[in-house]
Amino acid sequence: MTYSVLLNSLQKKQHQLIESYSNYNYIINILFDNLNQNIEYSVDYDQKTFESLKNFIEYESILKEYLISFLKEKNEFYSLGNLFQILNKEILKNKMKIPYKLFIPIFFKVLQLEKLAPLLLDNQIDEIYLDSSDNNLYIDHSKYGRCSTSIKLKKSEIESFIYRIALENDFSLNHANPTMKADFISSLFHTRVTVDIPPLIIGDYYIDIRKFRNKSLRLKDLIENNSLTRNQALLLAFFIKNRVTITIIGPPNSGKTTLQNALIEFIPSHYRLISIEDVLEASSTRIGKTIKFRLGYDPYSTQLITKSLEIQKILHRSPDFINLGELSTEDHYNAFLNILSVGIPSIQTIHGSNSQLLFIRLNDIYHIPLSLLKTSIPHVFVELAVTWNKNKKRRFVLKIAELNNKGQVNVIEDEVINSFFAQECNSSDIFTINFLKQMFDDPLTLKSITI
Repeated sequence: MTYSVLLNSLQKKQHQLIESYSNYNYIINILFDNLNQNIEYSVDYDQKTFESLKNFIEYESILKEYLISFLKEKNEFYSLGNLFQILNKEILKNKMKIPYKLFIPIFFKVLQLEKLAPLLLDNQIDEIYLDSSDNNLYIDHSKYGRCSTSIKLKKSEIESFIYRIALENDFSLNHANPTMKADFISSLFHTRVTVDIPPLIIGDYYIDIRKFRNKSLRLKDLIENNSLTRNQALLLAFFIKNRVTITIIGPPNSGKTTLQNALIEFIPSHYRLISIEDVLEASSTRIGKTIKFRLGYDPYSTQLITKSLEIQKILHRSPDFINLGELSTEDHYNAFLNILSVGIPSIQTIHGSNSQLLFIRLNDIYHIPLSLLKTSIPHVFVELAVTWNKNKKRRFVLKIAELNNKGQVNVIEDEVINSFFAQECNSSDIFTINFLKQMFDDPLTLKSITI
């Protein structure tokens, strides 16, 4: 037996196939590594693409020539999403001698994203990580949790990716600005990319690609995966339908944005929803009047376009509900309190463990009087938690609480929620949330909400 045959035999014994599925031009294999006792995410071209690899150089050359000619004629920068749409139409018109079924892998190869492409396109991946150019990529898979890969990017591929993200977001990543949080969106995928470089980090590159599903999870999906109970979902849907401010608190990657998008769907369609985000994370399936603002650096000005400044303008745009996205800085919290003080309901996410620690942060770090929070009644806090089971995370609603007129947060016990939705009970008799008693005179119903 030759060395190569022996090695191949040992590798087959080392890896046990758990699942295999198709994704565009790729075959995804989920393997259990018996030697290292972890799960590995492996990518291969599908059979038809593999059989065409010998023509890839020719197809790549054709697409490059067309792209260079097109960009020279237009003399402007195009995002990946715009390039894909334009070239996709040209391929469909058969203007290039490239088989349509091979367009996606050739397109990403030309843009030096060949290795990242299957990960960006796989809707079952939640997050992609690169800790340095010396390390392989690893991922969080929605079904299999934390998975290793054998994918290693060259420095030129990393730099090409970062350069494209910076260009698409009008951002200058350098020693003076060594961190970037930006959108990377197309009709094929929706991601938020965080990049760190020296001197901020010890090493050369750190990249975190948070992926948002092309089709957002709905409340019924979150119920099915045990992220929250049916009655918790109904209660939160009821709150947002009736213009109650909701703040979602949780640690990183706990499902805050996922829950936020699922709840936004229940804002009545006739309400004007104004969304103000630094990075476009909102991808709700809500049907209705929605205006989106993306904040960031103006490339032609030294002034930062802040949430607090935009809030002052937006108050004159007659919003019925506001999505503030993620709150993480003093400016964000000031914007938040401006919204609360004028009585416009909002939904937002905050990194943290619970509402009490949030109040300490507001008071002790940002010196914001807690008395201002009292102006936000009615206000509901949803606290999320994350637990690990081996390599997989479980994200779930830990508690739902209300803010009372003393500035205290009272947990709404599960027994109260369950009783509220019991058909034989009259909600006005058994529901004890103070602000709901003040808001509604009639018994509360959920006839218009379906999950």
